[in-house]
Amino acid sequence: MIIRLICFLLILLSFTACNQKKAISIEGAWRQIEHKTFTGDSVVIDFPGKSEVDAIKIWSGNRFMFVARVKTDTVVEENYGTGTFKLEGNRYEENINILGYKPWEGKTIKMTLEIRNDTLIQTYPVDDNGVKEKEWACIEKYLRLK
Repeated sequence: MIIRLICFLLILLSFTACNQKKAISIEGAWRQIEHKTFTGDSVVIDFPGKSEVDAIKIWSGNRFMFVARVKTDTVVEENYGTGTFKLEGNRYEENINILGYKPWEGKTIKMTLEIRNDTLIQTYPVDDNGVKEKEWACIEKYLRLK
């Protein structure tokens, strides 16, 4: 009888452990696979499409960093940035310490993050309700590097 009870408890424990949702982590390196920058209703950067983008973003602990090269027509722009971040649910904030675009240094940028398996979608800037800004916004898609 005791052996049956122990077997039942082990099966129950195994079943419960398999059904628990695991927290999804952004920790590690991600390669950008898609990028759209909107100005109003117009798309000004479109990758893949009319722009070429080579970008990597890395999260470690509470810090992030990225490097990127964007080529649209004959114009090549390089960008980089680092700082700290806070993630609560899908609400994400970056406190920018260093950035290639100097007007954003020292600022906090509100974003939303969505993770689907090994794909991360980052939308910014967003308002306090997580809604994308209408005048200017970016949607970036990343694939986790293994």
